[in-house]
Amino acid sequence: MAGADQQATVYRFDRFRLDTLRGTLHGPGETVLDVRPKAFALLRFLLENPGRLHGRAALLDTLWPDVVVTDDSLTQCVSDLRHAFGDRAPLVLKTVPRRGYALTAEVRTERSPAASPSPLGTAHTAMVILEQFASFGAGSAAALAHLLTSELLTEVARFEGISVFPAPHGETPGAFRVHGEVRVAGRILHVNARIDDAATGETRWAERFERKLTRPSELPEGVVETLSAALVRQVDREELRRARQKPESELTVRELCLLGREHHESGTEADTLIALAMFERAIAADPNDALGYAWLAFTVQRVDTYGWGPAEGLRTARERALALARRAAQLAPDSPLCLSRLAFALILHQRWEEAVMTARAALRMGRPTDYASLNSCAEVLTHAGHASEAVAALQRALSLDPHCPPITRSLLGRALLLDGKPEQALSDLHWGAVHLPDYVPCFHSLVVAAVETGRMEEARAALREAIRLQPNWIPRNNTGTWFFRRESDADRFLTAFHAAGLTDPGTEQANDNLAAVAPRLPPAGPPAGRPRARRTPLRAHSVKRPAGGA
Repeated sequence: MAGADQQATVYRFDRFRLDTLRGTLHGPGETVLDVRPKAFALLRFLLENPGRLHGRAALLDTLWPDVVVTDDSLTQCVSDLRHAFGDRAPLVLKTVPRRGYALTAEVRTERSPAASPSPLGTAHTAMVILEQFASFGAGSAAALAHLLTSELLTEVARFEGISVFPAPHGETPGAFRVHGEVRVAGRILHVNARIDDAATGETRWAERFERKLTRPSELPEGVVETLSAALVRQVDREELRRARQKPESELTVRELCLLGREHHESGTEADTLIALAMFERAIAADPNDALGYAWLAFTVQRVDTYGWGPAEGLRTARERALALARRAAQLAPDSPLCLSRLAFALILHQRWEEAVMTARAALRMGRPTDYASLNSCAEVLTHAGHASEAVAALQRALSLDPHCPPITRSLLGRALLLDGKPEQALSDLHWGAVHLPDYVPCFHSLVVAAVETGRMEEARAALREAIRLQPNWIPRNNTGTWFFRRESDADRFLTAFHAAGLTDPGTEQANDNLAAVAPRLPPAGPPAGRPRARRTPLRAHSVKRPAGGA
């Protein structure tokens, strides 16, 4: 059997993956398959010696050394494996009557992503130490400081990916220290908040908040929600900054997800494929990491939608995205992010009622909802015909984080457009076109909004950008980036595209016609006079996508 030097090996075969370090077998969609220890040991031996016929006697000696067992024990192990492989079993495991067994699938080996030593192991959460806020001045300041600290402790702990401890607390490597002061001046509550690196004492973030007091003994409405969201957002950014500076071998599961999320949100093909590899590494390092499954589901969907990377086939990719999202929701049924990803995966299969119900459940969840969850839920509601609900969710995301990624503004533009407000939609769509020049759905929406507001030159320019990004794209509902429950919405988009100059979708003639219509128009963007933002490339870790990844 395998020696100690092989204990950190991952075997990929057919549509399966066996991780010897964690003792797990994964099937399509990264589903964890339950097999008994001896069946697992048999499979590992066959993977270490693929393509060879192994006699029953030799296998019995290997699996049960110095123990007398009957042939039935080996037969049961083989039966367990065939059951785990399902209809793929004949392509993986071959039985030669009266002679033995052979693993016939092609086997690829790689080092386990978590094999390299890491001082933080597979840490999943940021560590926050919350100190009692100080108070200044007379009156209610002291009572409000105690109340604010208590409420923050509860609220911050409800965020996904955060572990919070009241001070004093022992030494915690990598932790952040949150503290501040409360002052009351007349009817105004003043709060100063800071985040320090617990190890060095360096202040990494500071902010002032002011709210009008309605009652001297009560915190103003929304102050705890706003402050806690700001604190968590800055902790995430500080962890992301640290992760960018670390060697790849030392990245934790959480850091892989943070870096993957940053690349995913850039909206480019190269960054999306880097994100895909990072999320795959995260769930390989921990098969029970719910957020890793949720982000991977969304990235798999995008790769399929835009036709990026190695083709898996439309049906396979959509099924995998749904399986990953279901796994995420099973692992964390109270997670808004996991539920929002499941809702989005469901619309890929046109299961609209389930998708809407799941999105609304995510929005009603008692835990705080971040912009990523709000974005996904809003996109589901927009395409399912509930655009006004989507607008409210996206406006909430922007109120919690005015600096959230530009995709939020792009999604808000589409929601406003489908809510019958094309003039209002243009501002947000212009923002998205400038900051996400590779995000084709924004240009699709901009074509419609520009046509419906009489800006035909801008519509043609937006269409040219959409064709540049996806030259062979054909406008059809429930494919590519178009997922509309109501045919009237799909017809509305198609009518606008035709008005902008797309006469024969998906052919060279269409592109020639469009080039003749708008040969020298600038790319779609903000009105004349508004400078185009400079696009700064992200610092990409040189992550290689696992060979033959499922």
